[in-house]
Amino acid sequence: MLALLLTLAMVAAACGSDDESVAPATTAAPATTAASSGGVPGLVEEGKLIVVTTGNFPPFTAIDPDSGEVVGYTIDIARSVAERLGLELVTPTVDWVNELEGLAQGLYDIADSGIWPTAKRQESFLFSRPMTSTGIVAQVRAADAGGPGFADMTGMKAGGIQGSSQEAYMLENADALGYESYSGFAGAGEALTALKQGRVDALSQDTLVAGFASVNDPELAVAGPTVLAHPLSLAFQLGQEAKRDAVNAALDAMIADGTLAELQKKWFNTCIPVPDHNNQEEPYTTMPAGDCGPAVTAASTGGVPGLVEEGKLIVVTTG
Repeated sequence: MLALLLTLAMVAAACGSDDESVAPATTAAPATTAASSGGVPGLVEEGKLIVVTTGNFPPFTAIDPDSGEVVGYTIDIARSVAERLGLELVTPTVDWVNELEGLAQGLYDIADSGIWPTAKRQESFLFSRPMTSTGIVAQVRAADAGGPGFADMTGMKAGGIQGSSQEAYMLENADALGYESYSGFAGAGEALTALKQGRVDALSQDTLVAGFASVNDPELAVAGPTVLAHPLSLAFQLGQEAKRDAVNAALDAMIADGTLAELQKKWFNTCIPVPDHNNQEEPYTTMPAGDCGPAVTAASTGGVPGLVEEGKLIVVTTG
C-alpha cells in the first residue's frame, strides 16, 4: 500500500496541508448543533463524524485506486476517534482550499489533512491537541543524499509548493540559505517531476512526506537538517469547543493505550514525538505509550531539559 500511495503523491495536484489560504471565519455559517450519538455536541449530521481531507497528501491521506476508499495516517486516527465516540465515520474528499472553506461554513465536523496549526490558522479555526509532529527538510535526488540540505544551498536551484509553509520558509530565509533561484510549483507531482528532471536541485518539503517519498522511490532522498519542527492537528470550525474537547479526549486515550504508537509504526515505521499542545516550543515531550517508550530522560546541558541524549537535539524523521 505504501508504494501505491507514493504513486498517488506523484500525481497530486496540491500539497494541501500547508497552504495558508483560508476563508475568513467571520463569514462562516454555524455548524448544526443538534445533540448526537455518544454525547458529542455540534455534529453536522446526527450519529456521524464527517471528516474531510484532500485525499492527495500521502501518507496522511490518499485514495486507494483499487477500493476507492480514503486511506492514510490521519484517516486511521479519524476512524479510531469515531469508534471511541460511537459515531459513523464519513470521509469526503475535496481540494485543499475547499477543505478549509467548507469547514468554516459548517459543512464538515473536522478537516484532517495533516494541518499545521499556525498562529494565522488559529485565528480562523479551532484545533485539537497534536496528533504527531513533523518539520521541514530538503528533498533531493538520490545521488545527492547525504548533502548539506538547508545548511548550505549556495548556487542551488530550489523549489517548493506554492502557498505552503515550506515555501514561506524558503522565501523568508532566502539570504541566509543562499540558493541561486527559487521556483514555486502548483502541486507535489509537478514539484517532484521538476526535481527528478533536474530543473531544481532541492525541494523544501514536509519531513514526513519527504521521508515517505524517499523510502518508496529510489530516485528520491532527503538531505541535511530538519528545521521548524511543528505539530499537526485536526481543525474544527470556530465555536465548536465542545466537539473539539470530545475529540481531544479520544486522542488522549489513543496516546495512553498505545493506539497512536501503533498507527505511527504502520505509516512511518517509527514513533514520533507528539507535542503536549499546539504552541509548545521544542523539544517535544509527549510520546505515545507502548513500544515507543518515553520521550525524555534526565535534564541536560545547555539549559535544555529532557533531551534524549545529553548535549544533542535528536529530531526523528522517516528518511
